[in-house]
Amino acid sequence: MVTLRVPKELKERMKRSNTNWSEELRKTIKTKLEADRKRKAGEELKSLLADVKPGFDSLKAVKEARGFG
Repeated sequence: MVTLRVPKELKERMKRSNTNWSEELRKTIKTKLEADRKRKAGEELKSLLADVKPGFDSLKAVKEARGFG
């Protein structure tokens, strides 16, 4: 359970709206968390790619790892 405080005027406007605010807030939180997860994954990928030298031959590396090269 999460409690959210909003100014009185905003609360009155929310009451007049035909919106399920709990559901809207759940969606917003889920969207934000997913965006954060993607941002972090992108940062990790960027960090990993920074170590890859130009001219790296991925096919050759896979063959060597499998014992074919």
